[in-house]
Amino acid sequence: MTKEELRSKYLPIGGYFFFIAFGLVVFFIAAFLVVFVRTKSASMVVMPDVVGKPYNEVHNELMRLQLKVRLESKRYPDKTDGIIIYQSIRPGREVEAGSKVSLTVNIGLDRIDMPNLKGQSLVSAKNSMEKVLSGETYVSLTLGGITYVEVKEGEQPDTVVDQIPEAGKNITAGEKVFLLVTKPSTKKKEGEPQAGLDFKPGDSFAFAQRALVRAKISSKAEVVVTKFRPDNGKIESVQKVGNEYKFKVFYFEPEDRVESGYESFVYEAPENGTYSLIVKDQKDETKQIEISAPTTYQEGEKIQTVFYRTGDVTLVLLDEKGSKVKSKDYENEF
Repeated sequence: MTKEELRSKYLPIGGYFFFIAFGLVVFFIAAFLVVFVRTKSASMVVMPDVVGKPYNEVHNELMRLQLKVRLESKRYPDKTDGIIIYQSIRPGREVEAGSKVSLTVNIGLDRIDMPNLKGQSLVSAKNSMEKVLSGETYVSLTLGGITYVEVKEGEQPDTVVDQIPEAGKNITAGEKVFLLVTKPSTKKKEGEPQAGLDFKPGDSFAFAQRALVRAKISSKAEVVVTKFRPDNGKIESVQKVGNEYKFKVFYFEPEDRVESGYESFVYEAPENGTYSLIVKDQKDETKQIEISAPTTYQEGEKIQTVFYRTGDVTLVLLDEKGSKVKSKDYENEF
């Protein structure tokens, strides 16, 4: 076959493959440029102005922008506690997602580590709250309320058996302290809190339930969402219907689950029956707390509660036979 015949036979085929190869190269270059431009554009974010705002209100927004936040704190008593007073990246500046931003948050209130009051007499516990070290000065804590419970075997009367906040938690001096105390063996003096199952608005619902569990009295709750954090876990209203207590309880939805705090639970009863609630420590399931006495519900009726969690726990809903109906884990997010 001559050269001219070879050219006339194979040159068109080569040109066809060359055209396809060239087209693929152009296509991939164009696709790469589109992806590169879009990726580069998507990786840039605009820094918002967060100075003067509470950190807990802007935390989620900064996470959405994929900014890595480094927190520092300073204390200015004349400024609002928890607000941001400085940001390292100026507002409106365009930065790459993943950039580090330093925020300085004001600690306007005295901060302390909550003392351990459990096991102390009520008088001793009150005295301990009067003088708590905060840095180099002493501050006093405010008693939010006392809930009395029946004395169990091995317990002393008029003694603190539990507390909120828990011992060791870092809190502000303005946070109120709630105590669970065994009933006194003698009658209280005039003007002092009376022992009993008389609950009122503002009391700790978590401890009200614990008192009712000890007395084997049933109760029901309705969760009332609030935007006012200090109301969290407190009784909004209470009434006694027959032998059963009915509560409305405030609940503040936390931005993040930290080591301890209030949690809520809502679940529809699968059928008519008697149900109770317990909370188990995930690290040691032998540590569990009954947070409601057996209570009768109708099918479809909401079983609701608000409780105080310390560490990672599992809430378990039990039927009258003690079998698990529903469980839910509550864990620290950090």
